[in-house]
Amino acid sequence: MDQQLQSILMQQAIVVNQEVELSGVLVGFDSANKYSLHAPNGQKLAQSAETGGVGGFFLRQIFRNSRAADVKLFGMNGAEIAEMRKPFRFIFAEIAATIGGQEIGRAKRLSWIGRNYGISVMGVPTFTISSSLFQWKNFRFNVMKGGVHVATIMKRYEGALKMIFTQADTFTIEFHDSSLSLEERFTLLGTTYLIDFDCFEQR
Repeated sequence: MDQQLQSILMQQAIVVNQEVELSGVLVGFDSANKYSLHAPNGQKLAQSAETGGVGGFFLRQIFRNSRAADVKLFGMNGAEIAEMRKPFRFIFAEIAATIGGQEIGRAKRLSWIGRNYGISVMGVPTFTISSSLFQWKNFRFNVMKGGVHVATIMKRYEGALKMIFTQADTFTIEFHDSSLSLEERFTLLGTTYLIDFDCFEQR
């Protein structure tokens, strides 16, 4: 695992800010997702972006959040350090967190109505997530491991005007259990992208 990625994952929390291009907002197109990753103190740690080119642009307009998508993670030196791969799914969305083409972990939605997810790390079922549909402004996704609450993925309310005119989201991953492995933390980072696609993208 790249040293830059290890440094990111050892943070007590990771803030994932979605960046929105004003041109896409004005014309109503669903533009490719771009994110910046920050430490709790605001220090920028990495950048990530959805890839796909012209073909990806048309798929986004047609299939919206059901589309296949690859999100590449770049270190501060511009080098690719990881990739999240989301296959095409109309229901039960999933994502694979990969490094150098090797799958480290996978998250998958488990239910049609509830926001319930199962997460495996290195092929072993490891975490579950349950989140109530009846939340407003701030959304919490509690990560459980063996019945213990080990992490939380949160989406922060950005204010009425921003929510009306953009699809920008801000997520925070808080690691409550310091013993979580790098592979587990990396998979939860990938799960954050899945939650954004699955719950908060245009449909």
